[in-house]
Amino acid sequence: MHKLLILLAATLFLIVGCGSAQEKQNNSNESSYEQQQAEAQKKKDERTLMSRGEKVNFDKAIYEIKQYDINKDEKPDIINIFKKAPGERTGDVELTLYAKFMDLNHDGNIDVWRYFDEKTGSVATEELDLDFDGKVDRVDTFIDGIVRKSEYDFQFDSKCDITKFYDEKGVLLNLESDLNGDGVADYWEYYNNGVIERVEKDTNGDGKADAFKRSNDVDFTEIVAIDKKFEGGVPAEFKETPADEIKAEPEANPEPEAAAQPEAQPEAKPEAEPAPAVQEESKPASEEKAPEAPAAE
Repeated sequence: MHKLLILLAATLFLIVGCGSAQEKQNNSNESSYEQQQAEAQKKKDERTLMSRGEKVNFDKAIYEIKQYDINKDEKPDIINIFKKAPGERTGDVELTLYAKFMDLNHDGNIDVWRYFDEKTGSVATEELDLDFDGKVDRVDTFIDGIVRKSEYDFQFDSKCDITKFYDEKGVLLNLESDLNGDGVADYWEYYNNGVIERVEKDTNGDGKADAFKRSNDVDFTEIVAIDKKFEGGVPAEFKETPADEIKAEPEANPEPEAAAQPEAQPEAKPEAEPAPAVQEESKPASEEKAPEAPAAE
């Protein structure tokens, strides 16, 4: 009987000891898992966000970052950056989407940087890494959610090679390109309703178009500047006619001129009548001499 009691006590001790050891192991495993999760979250929080080859910093007092692992590879595929703003109630905080970063090929590097208009919530700019080297190769600028300008770096040298401009409906208006890589546009395309109409290019490197062709032309035509001198003299159609050599062209149906009217003569004024002659006063008869008597024979 005494031996049986000892055996039972030993068995109970073993059971309690094993249970305690298992509990410690479980607690240790839970602690290790929580620690791993905390370290993983810390790595996510400390992850370097890059844009245009430079580190992007967001102040935690102003922005809140949320990350999403879509393919469950413990690497965030979408990172949303929210901007904090005071809510209607005291102590409340409203979050407005400020930017969205995306890893399209799941290599752990950001490939798309999308920024939003804080007032309208529509896309303002979008940057893309086309060759997955961590650098921006295309930048789209939006107005009211419609792309209005696109800049491309097809040489992958961090310099814009092609710029496209669009109207308010997103239809292509014109394109300019830097073909020789000197940072200055030297090729232009102009569109009407999205269809190319005219092409211009700079052949002498002065930054100005000096040749053009229309959509149905085979070769380019030289653009002649106004101040350029023509070889062999100025063509007749460009010569100016001296003013004294310009002759007025007769009208097609000239109206007959009215017969010349004689000029009106000024009305002659009547001459003043001569004053009447003054008649001598008649002398009295006494003063008149009597006729002499004829002499007697």
